[in-house]
Amino acid sequence: MSQDDGDIPNFLMLDQIPVNMDQQLETDLLEPVVFSQGAATTDGFARFTLQNKGFLHSHSKLFVTLKPGTGQNAGFLQPHVGIGQIIKKAVLKIGNKTLNEIDSWAGLHAVKSSLISNENNLEREMYQTGRHMNHGFDYNDGSKVFADTYGLDNGVEYKADDLLMPGWAVMDARQPAEVPSYSIDLSDLFPFLKVNQLPLYLIKEPINIELTFEPTQERRIQVTQGNTLTALCEIVRDELKFCADYIFYGTTDEMDRFAMSRGRDMSFSFVDYRLVEHTTDRTQLASGIVRNLGMANRMVPRVITLLPSDTQQETTFLGKNNSIAPSVDAAGVTGQVKYNIRYNDRFEFTSDVDNVSRLFSIFQQAEGIPFLTRQEYSDQGTVAGGITDKKFSGHQQDGNLAGQLFSLGTRLTNGRVGQRGIELHLSGDFPAAGRLIDLLRCYCEYIRVARLSDGYFEVYNA
Repeated sequence: MSQDDGDIPNFLMLDQIPVNMDQQLETDLLEPVVFSQGAATTDGFARFTLQNKGFLHSHSKLFVTLKPGTGQNAGFLQPHVGIGQIIKKAVLKIGNKTLNEIDSWAGLHAVKSSLISNENNLEREMYQTGRHMNHGFDYNDGSKVFADTYGLDNGVEYKADDLLMPGWAVMDARQPAEVPSYSIDLSDLFPFLKVNQLPLYLIKEPINIELTFEPTQERRIQVTQGNTLTALCEIVRDELKFCADYIFYGTTDEMDRFAMSRGRDMSFSFVDYRLVEHTTDRTQLASGIVRNLGMANRMVPRVITLLPSDTQQETTFLGKNNSIAPSVDAAGVTGQVKYNIRYNDRFEFTSDVDNVSRLFSIFQQAEGIPFLTRQEYSDQGTVAGGITDKKFSGHQQDGNLAGQLFSLGTRLTNGRVGQRGIELHLSGDFPAAGRLIDLLRCYCEYIRVARLSDGYFEVYNA
């Protein structure tokens, strides 16, 4: 790099770009080059191809509108995931190389969405992404001060002990033109774009975003009680767009100088997520399970573990994006649970973690503070009141939320994973009735390196 180029920041890293840097923004509204609606039991698919110009803005958006099936007159989206519930898999490809790929994307998105504050969900996300996970006190009759319970709060008053969605957010098959459109942020689809951005103008290969959608039956929308079940919900093809924002920096030749000085050979590290799924049930968990998650010879900073009831569909308002907590008996005593991670011939914790409160603290240290209540996370904390038994769109709130958002997250501290990979050790007493665990789902966050040399990408594990 010449001395004249020393004042040019690294445009790949968002935190290194001065706030007063001149920028020009160009927006393209892209149609999918490939689109498949899917069917009742078949996944849908869409591919978008980006133009090789400027830098791709990390907050570019995917616009989606749904068409409820006949009889779905009051459909709504899962409050903790929003429109993201329709996404099954997200892939970012450059040429024939996969840069980022996340399976069971909505499950990971549910965990990341729990880190958004309730106020943001109510005041912004409800309108942009359909996420409206917000809590409010359920005040006692005749009082504006005392509340024995709490529940969901979307800004609408209860109607006969039932909280309905605002009129504008209701998905009514009888009024398809009034169904709202929502957006999904590019940096939510591919989390590494929260800190990096892609120099599209330096890439000589095609850049594609490939999205796999959930089947049209029971997966794309939640239904209010009394509505027709198993009706097919479709994506409106004419309103499926990708709003690509391209950034151009500087007022003269800054981007050309960046290309000459750094663009010929540059590299950056980023994180990707590898999904590991195994079928399981409460009997196996009661005996204790040991599952190898793979990831040998890779740098793995974190592991997220969920225990969903994957068969839950449109008749519950969390759908399949749940995670079941250990059972709690009538006396309020929590069932036993033990958790540990083993790799490089040592355990992450010197003794198994068997306290739910500590599990929550470990998750917080690994991921951040989840804006969930104690009862939602662990089904505890009901002695002085808890989640209301009133309804949300015809569904009991306490039955749909209590102990349904239990997540395990661990930051690994022993360096590169050895040849034996990572072992998950987990046991516990989990519910024998109601929503039953049928899957173990783990997301292993690992570090990859992308190298751009003379316009062509190479991607490999760190």
